[in-house]
Amino acid sequence: MRNITTSTLKGCTLAVSLLSLAFNASAGTAPTIQECATCSITDAAVSAVNSKIDFHYGSVNDTYTRGVGGALSLPVGKSFGVQIDGLYARAAESDIYGYGAHFFTRRPSKGLLGLAAGGLTSTDFNDVVVGVEGEYYLDNITLGAFVGYNHFDNHFDNPKLGGRLANETNFVAARLYAAIYPIDDLVVRIGYENRFERNFYTAHLEYQTPVAGLALFADGALGDASFYSLVGGVRYYFGAKKSLKARHRQDDPQSLPGSNLPTSIAGGQGGSAAPAGEVPPT
Repeated sequence: MRNITTSTLKGCTLAVSLLSLAFNASAGTAPTIQECATCSITDAAVSAVNSKIDFHYGSVNDTYTRGVGGALSLPVGKSFGVQIDGLYARAAESDIYGYGAHFFTRRPSKGLLGLAAGGLTSTDFNDVVVGVEGEYYLDNITLGAFVGYNHFDNHFDNPKLGGRLANETNFVAARLYAAIYPIDDLVVRIGYENRFERNFYTAHLEYQTPVAGLALFADGALGDASFYSLVGGVRYYFGAKKSLKARHRQDDPQSLPGSNLPTSIAGGQGGSAAPAGEVPPT
């Protein structure tokens, strides 16, 4: 592969490794079948079948985005879980379709470790990510990381050259974040991402309202080459009534296509988040 930032790969691989070590050291031995017959449902990787749906609207650089996303999470025994992500958005005069899958082990009082893969595709680009994700849970703080392989295939119109051009490039995709819960129904998450050999700084705010399952959220980001995004929306969680923090630690991981959407849109425009060295259409 080319265009891989070695320091980013080492740093984020170390972060995932540390999360894994912390998770394994604190989790202890997984419960046996006999023990699971009496253990609490909150000890399971996924408490029960659950799902969520969200609607968003916002701005990424000089274009607007609006769309819908969702996820379905399923327990696989007590110790493992799977999640399927889906997304549709309209941005930069293109239809964007997103997909993702997660397979993970989790102890809700300790942390999560798993594999995740997904992508976003439109007439302008294909963006595929495959990697390892991890989270470590403290009392009111969650520390998380993702590191993996990112293939970005950009197509854009160039009338001077008579059609659509393709620029396929391979990268490391990496993300580090800390989520703070001032109260159990409010989370503030700040993070750092490296995609396309560019740096991005993100902030996320989500509040679960007194209406069971209904939450409001806002996402903002700044990055290299004057990248910016500001997106807000509403999300509904299907499943048992519980706090927002419990949903995040007992039910569903973060949606992969939803997390990557803003930078994918800008990269597909050949704009400020485009892969380093790529020439925007003229």
